[in-house]
Amino acid sequence: MFATTDTSLLEVIDNLLTKGVVLSGDVVLGIAGVDLVYARLSVLLCAVDKLLEAQSETGERP
Repeated sequence: MFATTDTSLLEVIDNLLTKGVVLSGDVVLGIAGVDLVYARLSVLLCAVDKLLEAQSETGERP
C-alpha cells in the first residue's frame, strides 16, 4: 500500500530553507465596511548561501 517514512521537523525545515519559500498575503483594515489600510506582504525564506549564489549569478541584489 503506502510506504511510511519518518520525517523530523528539522528535515522539513532544512528542505524548505534549501529550496526557498515565498510567503505572500494581503491585510486589509477597515471600519464599518470601509477599507482604511491595505498592505501586501511578502516574505522570502531561504538559506543565506542560496541568496548569495543567486546574487553572484545574476549580478543583482536580492
